[in-house]
Amino acid sequence: MGNNVFWFIIAASFVAIAAFTVYEDNIDDKEFDDDLEEVTERKGKILFPFVSIVRFANTDCASANTMNGTCLARRECNNLNGTITGTCASRRGRCCIVSRSCGSATNVNNTYFTSPGYPAAFSGGQTCSIIVQRCNANVCQLRIDFLDMVLAQPNGDGVCATDSITITGGNTVVPPICGDNTGQTLFVDFNGNTAITITVTATMATTFARRWNIRLIQLGCDCPGIAPNGCLQYYTGTTGIINSFNYGTTSNTGLSASLVTGTRQIANLNYGICIRMEAGFCAIQYAQAPNDAFSFTVTGDVEGADNTVLGTQVGALNGGTCTTDFVVIPNPTVGTTGASVGNDRFCGLGFVTVQSTAKPFVLYVVTNGNEGATATTPPDVANRGFSLVYTQIAC
Repeated sequence: MGNNVFWFIIAASFVAIAAFTVYEDNIDDKEFDDDLEEVTERKGKILFPFVSIVRFANTDCASANTMNGTCLARRECNNLNGTITGTCASRRGRCCIVSRSCGSATNVNNTYFTSPGYPAAFSGGQTCSIIVQRCNANVCQLRIDFLDMVLAQPNGDGVCATDSITITGGNTVVPPICGDNTGQTLFVDFNGNTAITITVTATMATTFARRWNIRLIQLGCDCPGIAPNGCLQYYTGTTGIINSFNYGTTSNTGLSASLVTGTRQIANLNYGICIRMEAGFCAIQYAQAPNDAFSFTVTGDVEGADNTVLGTQVGALNGGTCTTDFVVIPNPTVGTTGASVGNDRFCGLGFVTVQSTAKPFVLYVVTNGNEGATATTPPDVANRGFSLVYTQIAC
């Protein structure tokens, strides 16, 4: 009898200690005391706080602000210098936001990289960077969401001379970009264990209300949302809008080297945009964004065009006339007739709706380093870039 009581006490003690430790990791001390007091009042005296050992997935969780967090134990969040914004996993975990700014490093999935003092404007003057290490060896790609990205416009020739964001260290070539890119997303492959460095350069000499909030999501090699090789951008869904970097309906206030109104279109680009083919769909259609006369102004004189040209098929060019800045759509056919276009390059001041059955669904963006009026090319004045609506077509 005595031995049985002894071993019962020993076993109960181990269970109580283990249960309390697990519980304490997930619920703060005050909540534990409150819960224990409530149980005592309802049940009377208790010998040990028998609490089930719990585990929960480190999934995304909604927070009180615009940022999503990661469901972690309280102690884990504190160790990461994260901010707890609420509970998750049926109150067993804490919704933890991990945010970093200039001169930092992270190996934590779902990290936010923000400008100093965000959301207040950043005056610039210092190079601001973050180093991103892989969470583990099963991570292959970094998804970079520009939740809020407002930098200075390029100069009139499309060069990011005042502000720029550069991304290095990955296996994906990322051009320097600048201007207004809120809502854009990039996919960068990790190069083994080499870290990816994201650097924002902002010139204090230019007074501008710049700011950024970038979400960094690490994607596993078997993740369904991983972008195919060679795709800097990757869209999913049967329909959506694809904007070129820094696309906008207002003009750039800077002048080009030839003293004409400058471009919003960023110079020296060469990248691919992929669209995942959804189940039951075999073709894709691209059309100019509606109710926006500037939604395909890739080459030509925007200021000199009238309403009969700007944003219409009259201003649309393709083929051999597109030698400087253009969009490539493989094997295009005319949307209304199904006839072959005969060439895959598109430029000018308008866009004719086209379809393609080439797989995978992809379009390419190419710009050169020359904007404005030159001796060898037609003048490019106040170009905005493009905004195209894609729609997948059922088989």
